[in-house]
Amino acid sequence: MNKTILAILFVLITLTTFGQTAIELNKKANFFLTKGDIKNAVPLLKKAAEMGQPEAQYNLGYCYQQGNEVEKNDSIANTWLIRSAEHGWLNAQFKIAYSYASGRGIKQNYNQALYWSVKCAEQKDPECMNNVITCYSNGMGTAKNLDSAAIWTIRRASLPDIDNLQQSGIITGARKALAIKYRDGDYYPKDNIKSYMWFLIYNESKRDFSLLEQQSNIDAIKELEKNLTTSNKEKATLEAELQIGRKLKNTKNLYKQDL
Repeated sequence: MNKTILAILFVLITLTTFGQTAIELNKKANFFLTKGDIKNAVPLLKKAAEMGQPEAQYNLGYCYQQGNEVEKNDSIANTWLIRSAEHGWLNAQFKIAYSYASGRGIKQNYNQALYWSVKCAEQKDPECMNNVITCYSNGMGTAKNLDSAAIWTIRRASLPDIDNLQQSGIITGARKALAIKYRDGDYYPKDNIKSYMWFLIYNESKRDFSLLEQQSNIDAIKELEKNLTTSNKEKATLEAELQIGRKLKNTKNLYKQDL
């Protein structure tokens, strides 16, 4: 076996070994974190983070941000968050976007805030999508672009239903907003079928809203239906299922409050 092949094998073995070691260190750190033992977790996080493990980099950055068993230092925190974000760690992308937007431990930079928000939004995170929509709607870090804001609003509203109450509320809120906008011709062309479609999608997880607000939306649906034929409603149902990529599951409760 020649020296070149031996050298390549050595590099591959070394990379694999270090990768496994970093993963193992991070697992051990997470074990301590689940026990609330941050003191024993931090040394392991530092080693794993230095070896390039993205979750460890994020958690170490969070420790510096909060001052957990290390000095509170937003600048150092951001250094680790950026490294983690560059490896694609979603939570790090969200946090570094906030740091740039607010100037937390780093020079305020809306362009970078939008950049990392988009990276995070592309991983289908509702909160990051919301931030991207805000940036395009208000011209923060980019030229004001309502078309781009509209595209991201639809992408957010089309996300699957999730258990996380806060994020689910963001998704459901976007669905209702689109239903109202299409009904009233607010930015979007007035389209009763599109409006009904989004009300049907909203209905899939309307429990995110209060009972009073649910009843208000039920009344809005009933009023909208006065302008729709049976064929219109069937078309809206089909388009709703195509939009979310599955059959609607909650249509039997369209006129009922959902706890």
